[in-house]
Amino acid sequence: MKSMGKGLAAAVLGCCLLGATVSGAAEPAAEQGCREAVALLKERNVQISGDLRRIQREIAALRADLDRPAAKDIVGGIGYIFGLFGVAAFVASRRKEH
Repeated sequence: MKSMGKGLAAAVLGCCLLGATVSGAAEPAAEQGCREAVALLKERNVQISGDLRRIQREIAALRADLDRPAAKDIVGGIGYIFGLFGVAAFVASRRKEH
């Protein structure tokens, strides 16, 4: 998408430069074409800016979701604690036997 914007900008610049080198009778038409191209670029810039804002909001929402622990993480933590208690109980029972 970035290269398309650069290509369009280069085309507008070329159009304006080409219009400046044409004879005096064709200058108003070339200027009108440049104005249309600049207006098109501005409109496209607004569209792309809106798309980028939407994408940034989606990324922020995804980051917020990733920061919260999932149910899987909570159950895993509880299992880890039970496992540690199990190892401690096993070690304690082995000590009583000796």
